[in-house]
Parts: sequence; structure tokens; C-alpha cells
Amino acid sequence: MWQNRLMRATRISQSEGVTLSIPSCKIYPPTLRLRIMATDDKLVLHQYQVSPFAAKVRRCLYFKGIAFEVINYGLTGVGKVRTLNPAGKAPVLEHNGRLIADSSDIIRHIEERFPDKPLYPAQSRLGALAHVFEDWADESLYYYDLTMRSWPNNAKWLADDLVIEDSGAMKTLFHFLAPMIIRKQARAQGTGRKAYDAVCADVARHFEAINTLVSGNAWLVGESLSIADISVASMLTVLDRATEARNLMATQPALLNWQQRVDALTLPEGTTDSDRALV
Repeated sequence: MWQNRLMRATRISQSEGVTLSIPSCKIYPPTLRLRIMATDDKLVLHQYQVSPFAAKVRRCLYFKGIAFEVINYGLTGVGKVRTLNPAGKAPVLEHNGRLIADSSDIIRHIEERFPDKPLYPAQSRLGALAHVFEDWADESLYYYDLTMRSWPNNAKWLADDLVIEDSGAMKTLFHFLAPMIIRKQARAQGTGRKAYDAVCADVARHFEAINTLVSGNAWLVGESLSIADISVASMLTVLDRATEARNLMATQPALLNWQQRVDALTLPEGTTDSDRALV
């Protein structure tokens, strides 16, 4: 995985005496229109800020109205993340002395601890559908994001996002290396080995399918927002940072309206279009 390759690069930089960046810390209280549901136990989300998996967790917390703190890590912070999760992957949620890794496990924990405004449909069939949509977003759409965003015409924006917390010589180095590492990961999975036109055609079909599903329904599953909507919307928000995906999305009006509905419930008020993937 790209985190392992960056870890090796970081070890090299440390041996050469390069000063590594310190992760930044921000507080995200609930917006005024959301009810605070937890004040006695702090939630700390350790994250790579642009990660759609971190965004999925943040959106769930915003939706439920839960105050939380984030600690952002740059690519030079992979070693620190590895002390939280031996796999070196984020997000990791710190809560009541526990460390929970993997966005899906984190959200299940949040759902159990804060059951108001449920994210998973109670009806078993709808719950199963929501699970399938979450897994499709995490395991399929994600690799289209990696593939399209690492294309040369999109790579600068990807690199800018990935090194947002880094500084100095390492920021310059990782700005150059990161798109190539992401491209290699996408190729290893398989999506990145597809031809340009084939990837665009696949993504167009995915967007058309979402557009069809929400043309007659406000949400992907059931009669209210669920983890299905949040998972898919989180991936579409980063895909929107690839020119080709943004252009394809613009041809699907029901999808765009659905995305706006999801954003209205799961992002802080006043979030700008350019910040939707980062807040």
C-alpha cells in the first residue's frame, strides 16, 4: 500500500536529518442546527485530511451532531499513524481509551455509542442494501478515484491535497512522488491498468446508475439518509476533484441534487465547493 512506501521514504529522510512535520489539530464543534449528543467523552479522529474514508467518518459525526477533534497527519506522519494502527492506515478514532481503525468499524462504534439519528436502516433487507452500497463505495469507487486523480492532468491537485500537512523538503519530495505511488497502487488493484476511455466509460455507468436510483427516491436506501448515501457521496466528493469525473457528473441532474441533499445534512454550514472533501 502507498502508506508502506511512504514509510520507507520517511525512514530515509529521517536518516538524512530532515525535520518532519508535526500534525495539526483542529476542533470541529457541531453546527448550530445540530443537537450536541456527547459532552462527557471526547472523540479524536486521527486522519489524512483528504482521505474519503476520513470524510465518511466526519460526515457521520456531523450528521449525528457529535463534537469531535481531529489530528491531521502529513505523509511524513505515516510513522506516527503506525503507532496508532500497525497497518499504518488512517482514519483511527480515539474514544474512551480505545483506538478503533477502519472507517466502517469506526462508524459501527459511533452508531452503537450514539444511536440517535441512526445511520443503518432497521429493516434487515434495507440494512443489507446499505452495507452493499458502503462496500461498493469503499472497494470499487475508491479505485476509480485513485486512477482518475493520478492521471497527469489531475495529478497536481491530488498532490496538493496529499501534502497539505507537510512542509519543507519532504513536502516537495512527496508532491513529486505521491501521484506515482497512487498510480502504482491503482494499477496493482487492476482499475489503473484499464485504458483511459474504459475507465471513463465505467465511471459514466456508475454515475448513471446512481442517477437512476435517486431519480425517484430522495435517498439510495429507504426513506432517510443512511450510511449508503454518506459512503457513496464521500467517494464522489473526491472523484469530483478529477476533471473527467466532474464533467461526467455534470450530466446527471438527479445525482447532483442528491449530492446536495447529502451535503446539506452531513457538512458544516457554509462549506465551499473546494472544501467539501477536506472539512
